[in-house]
Amino acid sequence: MLTDVKTSPAKGKAREDIRWQSNWWDFLPLVEHIQRPVAWTTSSIIFVAHSTQPLVVARLFPSPKQFSIPSPAPVHTSTASYEPPTVISVSPNDHWLFAYFPGRERDGVGCLWQRGFHIDNWTVKEWWGFPRGAGVIAAAWAGAEREWVTCPDGSTSRLPPRGPLTPVSDPTLLLVTQSHQLNVCYLRTYLPTLRFMTCSLIQPHFTSENPAHTPQEMPGGAKTARLCIRASIGFMHSDSSVLIAMRSQRYPSDAMKHATDLSLEPSDLKMPTPVPPPDEGPAMIDWETWGEESTIDLCEVKLKFDAIQMLMNLISNPLPPLHCPPEKLTNLLFVSTPPFRSDPSSPRKDKTSLRNHPPELASTYLVATFLDFGDYSAPPKSEVTVFMVARNPPPTSIGKAWITRQVASRSFSPRVLTFIAACLTPSISRKPSVIAALVDTAGVISRNARHSKDITVGKIVVLQLSDLSPDPDWEDSTLVSPAESAGTEWPVSISLSVNRALVCTASATKTTIQVLPRLRSVTDSKDFVQRSPLVAPLVTALLSRKSIADVSHALSLRSSSNDLLVETLRGAISALEINAKISSSIASRMPEALAAVIEIYRAKVQESESDDDRGHLIALWQNAHDMCSITACAAAFEECRDGDSYDLDAVWQLVCLSGWIVNFLEHLLKECVALADISDTEPDTKIEPADHQDIFSWDSSARAAYLPSFDTPILLHLVHPFARANLCDIVSHVNRFHSTLSSLTAKGESSHIARDVLLDLVSCSGVNLGALESTLKDEVCELTSIPADDVRLALARSHPVPSMYAQLRKVIQKIASSSAVDKPRLFLKPSDLVDGFANLSTSEQPGKEQERDVVTKGFLLKRGPGLTCVRCGYRSEIGSEAGMGGHTSIKWRSWEKKWAAHCICGGSWIQRK
Repeated sequence: MLTDVKTSPAKGKAREDIRWQSNWWDFLPLVEHIQRPVAWTTSSIIFVAHSTQPLVVARLFPSPKQFSIPSPAPVHTSTASYEPPTVISVSPNDHWLFAYFPGRERDGVGCLWQRGFHIDNWTVKEWWGFPRGAGVIAAAWAGAEREWVTCPDGSTSRLPPRGPLTPVSDPTLLLVTQSHQLNVCYLRTYLPTLRFMTCSLIQPHFTSENPAHTPQEMPGGAKTARLCIRASIGFMHSDSSVLIAMRSQRYPSDAMKHATDLSLEPSDLKMPTPVPPPDEGPAMIDWETWGEESTIDLCEVKLKFDAIQMLMNLISNPLPPLHCPPEKLTNLLFVSTPPFRSDPSSPRKDKTSLRNHPPELASTYLVATFLDFGDYSAPPKSEVTVFMVARNPPPTSIGKAWITRQVASRSFSPRVLTFIAACLTPSISRKPSVIAALVDTAGVISRNARHSKDITVGKIVVLQLSDLSPDPDWEDSTLVSPAESAGTEWPVSISLSVNRALVCTASATKTTIQVLPRLRSVTDSKDFVQRSPLVAPLVTALLSRKSIADVSHALSLRSSSNDLLVETLRGAISALEINAKISSSIASRMPEALAAVIEIYRAKVQESESDDDRGHLIALWQNAHDMCSITACAAAFEECRDGDSYDLDAVWQLVCLSGWIVNFLEHLLKECVALADISDTEPDTKIEPADHQDIFSWDSSARAAYLPSFDTPILLHLVHPFARANLCDIVSHVNRFHSTLSSLTAKGESSHIARDVLLDLVSCSGVNLGALESTLKDEVCELTSIPADDVRLALARSHPVPSMYAQLRKVIQKIASSSAVDKPRLFLKPSDLVDGFANLSTSEQPGKEQERDVVTKGFLLKRGPGLTCVRCGYRSEIGSEAGMGGHTSIKWRSWEKKWAAHCICGGSWIQRK
């Protein structure tokens, strides 16, 4: 509700503010089980239920691109017979998707989708029915991959597995139904169809694997029907058991509804009073037994694999219920923290002390939130209750395997708690905590902020589970809402991003993206992970090959400083180098570092307001992308190598790669020739602090005065060790390929044309490949004098830093004075000599690079839908048969298949319509 509030006049005019107010009915969707589920995948796709139709809508974050998932056959043929999905769940590896569609006066339908190579390609694997009164309430996936955690020094490790191991099934889906049953749906290895196992959650039960589907049994009673209305599935570290918590509600049975209808006074309806049969007395109506129960049921489930009989077994063991407040339950959540040692920062070499002090046991908490509406005259009051669920250690565990106790309870009046989520930080010393959204019930929209799209309606905090107090290690974030719907549409479901940087909230009609709290940075800390709160999630995402879209979006916001961006990238690069040295299983992670530079700077372009900054940021991420392209081209030449020669069946493909490389070398050498006349004077010591300053904070004139030319991004290829090594490698390959075609007689018309094309391309470029190769290799050893931290900083900024200027000046002068450059041919092209015929130019037009295939570097034929990379935005047509003529090279096809799942920059593919 919005009302006008008059305040003190300003300059003779009355300033009117708008006051918004929440009412008790605005919070009713939280307790009436109005569900609009949302799920955020590891590939940065947000799945959300359609507000009115039985559809699953997908959005590729952060772009506005949306697409619909194909519906199962019953839903597709009879859309009006089904409700929008009430449960959406995505497997941790992002290969499987499940959704449940309730039926309208009919059975519901559950559907399992499988993802293809492209992240927007989902096909129906199988669908099956659920009887009325036995619909799906909660879903979880067993057998998830172990999580990565980051230590303050940048090293990473993997946590113990959570939940039951599933060595012979993938996927393994656990479903809790309204009938207090657990359905296990799984695909056995090498079997094409789903299998099912079902067990009861309210009484001990044992089920062995059976290919046949076990029919659901409807619970019932003489007077009431007891249905599960909310459930949570919890997995624990280093424990194969599954904990399930359920909240139930009693509904009148059909017989009781009939008795209730008979008890109504029919005088006003002018209908005769029906007389009950003489052998049946009037049913007793106990209104107090209807409604939501004041207990939470617990059950332990074990999913075991019998290696001898090669069968899976399902065992359930109900635990004593938990007594909780009688108010309406809004959230039910298991929070499991991994075991950690009391001193995680202790040196690793002290193995004796680690053996004498074993790791602490993992702790599991059950968090429940409630709303009390009182007399429905004011907004409700929220309350949080935390229970600890732990195994009873021997010998006291005889007869009682689990112990439960309440550890904390708190009310947040006058604020209202709307949603909670597990706070999973990628740190080895994690504390048990939850993320909670506390909203205001009233507020004022000032006149100055009236034209703003979003206003603050609350805050998101991190609460310690020990006493539900705010965690001092975390900074609060603001909760925003559109001004026109302030206080009226609160989220009914949420989903955290894969790296816990953002959260997607879904109300009845809209979805919004909110920023989550961040760890407080310690500016004077020696550990770069503590200096930048986003280093740890960025590193763990790169190592686990998950999307970093949420981290790049958080860094691209205007509220995030440019210093934070550079510091995060430098810290991530350092951490990747540390892990490459510690673990032999982790190879060089420089491609992952380049991927982070590309995505973060490209995301920053979208938020930049200045044209100068936008142009500079585009040059930065494209420079990092050129490093990826050079690495991929070198790998292609190496793959197609045949002794001292190359596979001539791939001659046209290698010519395309050579053309792109020569074009890149021309741009690089033009910069070198233009800078060759710079004096040998060393940079003034006054600008040395630029090593630790953010170049984006300078205006264009200051940038030109202090860094007139040496900050050009393409020059980084000459002084960065990784880029310089790859540049030498690719120049050597192209030079050898050029010499091979020059010395061999063409075997056919196609090879003859390819030979002439390459010879003309190189001779007209003004680049002497042989001389350039020897010049680059002579200077490689001198790059070791550059400090390692400056090398990381240069890659984080994607351009040379002042400590590299002396070496860069030396390399530039040596290249410009050598025979590697033919200046007339480098700067004067035949197309430049054509007078008056601009449209007849044979050179590439500006922007033509985007029309090249990002993988093969050939021109796009556009004969099919093609692929688009979600990270760099470039397109490709790999895998299509509309390639170039000639024989198909097996070696080239082998290299091309490496990019079927992702782009050369590591980004995922989407199909371009």
